[in-house]
Amino acid sequence: MERLGFEYAPPEKTATSMDLRHAGVFGILDMKIAAQYGYGRKVATSPQGEGASLRSEAERVALSGADDLALEDLPMSQEEAEKQGGSEQKMNGRRVPVGGCTRESFLKLYAPTPDSVDLLYVFDLQRNAESGALNDSRIKNVNKLWSACMKKQDLIASDPLKAASQLGFDEETASSPRAIATAKKDVKCKQEVNLAGVYFDVQSAYQYRMIDTNTKTLDLVKRQLKERLKLAESIAP
Repeated sequence: MERLGFEYAPPEKTATSMDLRHAGVFGILDMKIAAQYGYGRKVATSPQGEGASLRSEAERVALSGADDLALEDLPMSQEEAEKQGGSEQKMNGRRVPVGGCTRESFLKLYAPTPDSVDLLYVFDLQRNAESGALNDSRIKNVNKLWSACMKKQDLIASDPLKAASQLGFDEETASSPRAIATAKKDVKCKQEVNLAGVYFDVQSAYQYRMIDTNTKTLDLVKRQLKERLKLAESIAP
């Protein structure tokens, strides 16, 4: 942005601990959390930049590129972007990158060359593993055991990952006294049937299967991640 003649500072982010971001992978599991928050604990999110709506049209174009850009118009690597030389728009005597500074910074960090592995590749493998695991008979069986445990306490739910909504709680009632009492029973049932243990073992098996069939690409991902972290460290203020 400075190269194009603008002073720019990204919006500050709200810090979120690793525990908060991943504690709900198998639904609520911690009795202390259930007793304090019920189903209502929320992950901290990044605030919207107040200055975003005050940007001039020129600054917005420099940041994000032209409005009419389609996906096929965007360079898919920084090497490709440099060959293109930028868009037809110029600011401060320099051509604006196709997709703006946002696209350029993304490509420099995540896709410097055409062989850069897609940023979502590993996440896609993870989602595929989770999807396969959820259809596994072992997961279905432990879900039934958990559901039967809940039913003994007059709580009707079939999916421990959607327990709050299936039990009728929304954002307004997720930390109500009834929700807290229900969440504690939920956690107790999960502990009784070893739900987290079964989920972990089954998902791990599917993940290792994904690893075994994608070894070469994952090795490339690891190498590129190291290079990316090294680059990020070199430009950090």
